[in-house]
Order: sequence, then C-alpha cells, then structure tokens
Amino acid sequence: MEFRYPLTKYVYRRLSLPIANTIYENRAITPDMITVFATLLGFLSAYLIFLQSFIAAAFFLLLSQIFDCVDGDLARLRNELTRKGAYLDRILDRFVDGVIIIALISLNPGKYWLVGSLALFATLLVSASRILAESLGIECSIGIATRDLRTLATFVALILNQILALLYFLSFFGFITAFQRIAYSLRMLSRKEAEGEVKER
Repeated sequence: MEFRYPLTKYVYRRLSLPIANTIYENRAITPDMITVFATLLGFLSAYLIFLQSFIAAAFFLLLSQIFDCVDGDLARLRNELTRKGAYLDRILDRFVDGVIIIALISLNPGKYWLVGSLALFATLLVSASRILAESLGIECSIGIATRDLRTLATFVALILNQILALLYFLSFFGFITAFQRIAYSLRMLSRKEAEGEVKER
C-alpha cells in the first residue's frame, strides 16, 4: 500500500475496517455476500452515469469500493480467507470496471465509442497482465495506473463532468500500465528460467 494505492490506504481501509468489525458477529452476513453487494453498488453507479447523475454515481462508486475492501477485512477477521472468495472478488471487480466504462460510452456513443473501446480493452488488459503473472508465481502490482488511481480519476472526472478526458486517461495510462506489467513479468520469467525455476509448458 504505497502511492499506487492512495484510496485504499487513506480512504477505503479507514472506513472498511470499522464496518467489518461492526458486522463481525453477524454470521448471517458472509464475505461473499459483501462482495456481491459491492458489485451491485458498482452497477448502480454505472446506471447513474447512464442517467447523467454524475455526483450520485461518484458517491455509489465510492461505496462500492469501500465494500470491496470490507469483504476481505471481514474474511481476515474471521479467518475465512478462501481461494473461492478471492476469485469471486477479482472477477466481479472486472464486471464493475467494464460496466462503468460502458456506461461512460453510452453518454455519447458516436463520439466516445473508439476511445471508450480502447479504455475498456486497456483496463481489462491491466488486470489480465497481473492475473496471468500471478498464476506463474510473479507478484505484479506495479504500474502507473493501478485500479486505485483509475478509480480516483473516475471520481474526479465525474464530479467535473470531464467524461472524454477520463476515457483518454483510462486508455492511455491503461495501456502504459499493461505494457509495464508485461515487460516486468517477462523479465521476471527470464530470471526464473535462468535460475531453473520455470518448467516447460
């Protein structure tokens, strides 16, 4: 948690931990339920973008991100961390990322379709490059435009009604981040191969 994750460090965790502590004793609420709830809040934010209610959309996107941390905090407090929960959390995050960008494109499809499509592709490539690296045993959270910084840009753009600028930002810095992660992963894989740690496919 360094500068790449300012929202997680200074905003989300300061709110998510108290919420997790509050519902800790309520065993009827599971971490997976919180994951789904966070996703629904993200979908609501996208719908509000479609309605051009940008301030409300930014608010519910913030709530979505906070509860996206609550699930992990709750699982850690209860010692219930599972691979299934981690998988569900990460795959649903991609749904939220995608539906937010689709909602942005819907505001002016004729003008935004190309840069919006590039932004969507770049955003998914950022996540895919990290997930594939981690599947090969490489920690790969590097890059200039982490999810925190992309979300921060989304908040600012929604409040200032700078949709086109946001799509350009997500596209340009998304591809840069993806290529940073790809280059880093290839370098780490080459090092592992040189050390005899990587087996043939």
